[in-house]
Amino acid sequence: MRAMTAKEKLLERVMTLSEAEADEALRLLDARRDEAEDEWGNLSKVHEVAFGDSMRRLSESERAAGHEPW
Repeated sequence: MRAMTAKEKLLERVMTLSEAEADEALRLLDARRDEAEDEWGNLSKVHEVAFGDSMRRLSESERAAGHEPW
């Protein structure tokens, strides 16, 4: 029996992701690809993804605590 490749493992896992998790994964992959274009990376894209992710998580935690997100 051969070992699974990283792509095969990823394909197995991707089917169990929620829509929000899939969206986040796509944003992170896009950000990583943008970084690869320049040896220093594209920090504005990384910041955009990280900020968006932080705000989404904050909204989710506020909703879970019974509050409306601001």
